[in-house]
Amino acid sequence: MASGRLDGRRLGFDRLLFFSDAVFAIAITLLVLDLRVPDDAHAPFDLTPLIPRFAAFGVSFYVIGRYWMAHHSLFEGVAGYDGRLLGANLAFLAAIVFLPFPTSVVTHWRPAPGPVAFYALSLATVGFAMVALTLVARRPKLLAAGETHGGTAARVVNAAASPAVFLVTASAALLDAEHALALILLLAPASWVAGRLGERLRRRLDHAAGSQAGSATTAQADG
Repeated sequence: MASGRLDGRRLGFDRLLFFSDAVFAIAITLLVLDLRVPDDAHAPFDLTPLIPRFAAFGVSFYVIGRYWMAHHSLFEGVAGYDGRLLGANLAFLAAIVFLPFPTSVVTHWRPAPGPVAFYALSLATVGFAMVALTLVARRPKLLAAGETHGGTAARVVNAAASPAVFLVTASAALLDAEHALALILLLAPASWVAGRLGERLRRRLDHAAGSQAGSATTAQADG
């Protein structure tokens, strides 16, 4: 009976991951629907009018791809699940699968504060959902063997970098909507900085935890 329960839990965890991968695949596929041939098919061949759509497709594809990799990496350190994790994962996936809509919005209007800010805030929502998912998934009772509190802190720092960039982009859109989206290029350096800061925090917390465990062992031995 115990073996059956374990098999059921394993199947449930696998279904969570398979469903998540399917949602990512659907979201990334929907992005291409906006890449259509111009209505004036008799005009000379010119893809210049489609450049904004290609740019938005590339940015959104890149962002969704990054979050798929982050989601994959996050669950490598998770050994179980519960209702809270299922709910947090669904909220995150809802933000992911919504992204083709703001991508379409930002390509169908000339650069203006409203569409650009809406797009950037939609991306930020995905980022905050990822932070929440990280906190829920990396609770001690769900962590795989060898995972630490320091590792959780590092992942939270890493996850917070992207929504910070998107919020800056949304704010900049109010001043210069035409060039604000270029700030999304800050994702790479921001992630690099967050990774270094997260790693330093991980080492500090894990070292402190190791020192406390060593002190407790010594105290028990003395007692």
